[in-house]
Amino acid sequence: MGGAKKREAEEDAAETESLSGEDRPEGNAATVFAESVNNFGFSPRHAQPPMYIKVRAKNKSKREFDHLFLAQELRSSKRRKLNRQNSGNKLRRKNAAPQEADTVWAMQFSKDGKYLAAAGNDGVVRVWAVLASPEDREQHEQQEQDESGESEPNGSESPASHLSAPVFQSHPIREYEGHTATVLDLGWSKNGFLLTSSMDKTVRLWHLSRPECLCTFKHNDFVPSIAFHPKDDRFFLAGSLDSKLRLWSIPDKNVAYMAQFPDMITAVAFSPDGKYAIAGGLSGLCMVFETDGLKYQSQWHVRSTRGQNAKGSKITNIQAAYSANGDVKLLITSNDSRVRRYNLRDKALELKLKGHENNSSQIRAHLSDCGRYVVCGSEDKKAYIWSMEPVDAEKSEKRPVEMFKAHDSITTAVCIAPGKTRHHLSRSYDPVYSLCNPEPVMLMSRAERTASHGSTPTDSGSVLHTPATTDGRFERPQPSPAYLARSSHKEGNIIVTADYVGQIKVFRQDCAWSKRRADDDRSSLFAKRTGRSSRTGSLATKRNGGKELLARQHLRMKAGGRPLSIQVVALHRVPSSYGLKPQPSLTAHLLQRRISPTTAPRTPTLQHQEVVPRRPPRLLTG
Repeated sequence: MGGAKKREAEEDAAETESLSGEDRPEGNAATVFAESVNNFGFSPRHAQPPMYIKVRAKNKSKREFDHLFLAQELRSSKRRKLNRQNSGNKLRRKNAAPQEADTVWAMQFSKDGKYLAAAGNDGVVRVWAVLASPEDREQHEQQEQDESGESEPNGSESPASHLSAPVFQSHPIREYEGHTATVLDLGWSKNGFLLTSSMDKTVRLWHLSRPECLCTFKHNDFVPSIAFHPKDDRFFLAGSLDSKLRLWSIPDKNVAYMAQFPDMITAVAFSPDGKYAIAGGLSGLCMVFETDGLKYQSQWHVRSTRGQNAKGSKITNIQAAYSANGDVKLLITSNDSRVRRYNLRDKALELKLKGHENNSSQIRAHLSDCGRYVVCGSEDKKAYIWSMEPVDAEKSEKRPVEMFKAHDSITTAVCIAPGKTRHHLSRSYDPVYSLCNPEPVMLMSRAERTASHGSTPTDSGSVLHTPATTDGRFERPQPSPAYLARSSHKEGNIIVTADYVGQIKVFRQDCAWSKRRADDDRSSLFAKRTGRSSRTGSLATKRNGGKELLARQHLRMKAGGRPLSIQVVALHRVPSSYGLKPQPSLTAHLLQRRISPTTAPRTPTLQHQEVVPRRPPRLLTG
């Protein structure tokens, strides 16, 4: 028996070692992807791929998160006040180097995927907004440029001086101050309300439309966990260390129902339909109540069958979700370094996830909205990603897992962005998603610049005419269903991690790597066949209109080259391949110059000659 365990440990060690020998940085040592670009240097066909970090895998031969890179580091916008420390009589500025007091314990995306909220030891609740439009991205680039002090030699702005792939705006859109102690948990409602629970024995209600707290709900002890009702956000569930499970009514500002729990409550959740309330305790006890009246239904212990954890460990998180067959599954995180999945119907243990370290921290595992992955932080400074895809019965005990070192201290929180976040980000001309799924090309004529009628697609279906409003702004046409389907970017996941000293990092999966490689391979093959260099023009030529490129296209048209629409499409997509925003005004200007009667190039005229067939000569007879 001992030999089998030793052999298994050696195999795992060998597998991990073989995957870590690549020339890649660890996630904690990675730098944020920001490629410098100037108008004098050589620019490839596509922006150079970011530096991928080391991702190790166990129990799987192919890594799904092999092309993972650091896209952004989130920071607060306010200068923190001087804070008097308990030890000694020293003052330190809270926006200085991160300290233990800045630990992030709770982090979660909103239901609509537009926002990320994070909170922890400093009691401040911060909310970042996802870049959801070209204007958001332009504003972010301008803020980054202003803070870095970079500009062109002549003083002009250079929005394309760096190629980056951020997900959120530079600074939080809200920083809520009101809690006087550590924030332990937070949760979003379907209508954009935000709940936070704290060691100050209160639960506070917020909304992004208001800068202040909307309501405060007082308790008798710490409140480690809260949950909004999934169907009716007028109610929420709160679990407290006073062993009371409370169902609060927000309009009444009072407790609607209350139930006694045998132990200190450390985690709560609703079933997806809101009919049941689940609570977990300090010793691993888990109980199910009917939401209406909080009537007791059933209970079981979350614990190991043997060993030091057989008595049960603290439950740190409960998440309920529907499975593919319609059953309700409970994902339960506990302090024995295990994540377990139970069936709510019969309370059967279906699988157990392990590999991470969670012995004494308030670390929570989270299931992705698509149900494909479970992510979790760890006391060994790593982030873990388990695949929930079905596996063989023989390998059910060895779930495939990938991990990467995210921080220099304990990784306290990890969450994976929902599909709605990826969709919003794709609408902001994101350089990664735009390469995977380029937006339809928009052409505008002079008449359309002043017209305000609706958008109509052309026969080809790839070129859209964009109308202008009365104030000169151009409305974007509605995307096609096929484009929206491709905008999900299932292989372009976004993982956000936070650590014990308050750092928040945004890692992204480069879903464009295969297309970038294929395009580069085609370019190299074309260069070999033509005997020319595969290098293309500089960024200045491509971004500023490309006079030389237009001249070459003018000659091609005279020689019977590609049609005008195809040439404009190619010109429009040049900035897109660099992760830059398409310029509809530039495209319209070039199109007008090409189709205007005064500036349109003259095409060679061919004189029409009628050819009359000759009559066959008559045969002379007689």
